[in-house]
Amino acid sequence: MKIEITKIPDINKNINKAKENLGNKVIENISPLLDEFYVSKSNESKKLNQKLKDLRKQVIYKKNSLEEKMKDLSKKKKIKTILEKISKLITAGLAYDPSFKNEVIVLLKVLDNLSTDKLNFHLKEITSMINKRFS
Repeated sequence: MKIEITKIPDINKNINKAKENLGNKVIENISPLLDEFYVSKSNESKKLNQKLKDLRKQVIYKKNSLEEKMKDLSKKKKIKTILEKISKLITAGLAYDPSFKNEVIVLLKVLDNLSTDKLNFHLKEITSMINKRFS
């Protein structure tokens, strides 16, 4: 049997002390590697969290933008419906009343500035006029 000489220290009678010394030496050699790894992963985590916050802000901004566009689209659809019904009244020759013509002229001038509630009111009013005229 061949005995090789190594740099591993011999164990003294106090085994617990030897374990503690060996553990300290392992920690001394490995801790710089772990510290660098921890710092790199910590920095990467911070960057990803910041990117996530930025993406959430973008999503909220785009959501608000889409909600505004949907409100605008709904309003434009109601205006289109009102104009189609007024056109139907005029082409059918049912709008002979001069007061109705004046109301339509004012309505056409301020149609874009009206709120959704007023658009609904005028839409119902014109629909009821059409129903009365055709019945």
